[in-house]
Amino acid sequence: MVDAAAAETGPDRFVIVGEVVKAIGLKGEVKLYPLLNYHRELLMSGYLQWQDGTRAEITRHRQAGSCEALKVSGVDDRNKAETLVGRVLGFMSRSYLDADFPKPDGGLPFRWLEREVRTTTGETIGVVDEVRVAGAGYMLVVADPEQPGGQLMIPALAPILQPEDDLSGVLIVDPPEGLFDVQRG
Repeated sequence: MVDAAAAETGPDRFVIVGEVVKAIGLKGEVKLYPLLNYHRELLMSGYLQWQDGTRAEITRHRQAGSCEALKVSGVDDRNKAETLVGRVLGFMSRSYLDADFPKPDGGLPFRWLEREVRTTTGETIGVVDEVRVAGAGYMLVVADPEQPGGQLMIPALAPILQPEDDLSGVLIVDPPEGLFDVQRG
């Protein structure tokens, strides 16, 4: 399975939304396993591409259990569909800033990775190493500067995480009193 957040780092990186896990039927459909940055509205948006940079045109899609069944332009039989198994689908991060990019409420979590986190009082917490799904939301995972090998989990929701929709800069958090003390034991 591929990394759930992004395949590359840097100012314009390929953000993975899902992986093709199998061919379905005889007419060229494939099953897409959704990953952390999956958003259904992206499928018909024109922003999707394969990791090698070629455009991925989805002509139709439907729910298939916890996955999505896709019909990809130019893939009209099972043999062609089999060639897509193992490929990852995503978008380039810079396109997230386009006015017509389809964003879910709260945005996509890739934008928090590798960003510095500070409190509203200016205390530096660290850098976001990972984003995890937590119920209906997300948790920012930051290496704990006070405990080598330890991690701090910061809920990525208002009013703790200050609203923003950028791809760079410092993330500002207003943690409830004792949040980090409880995690440190």
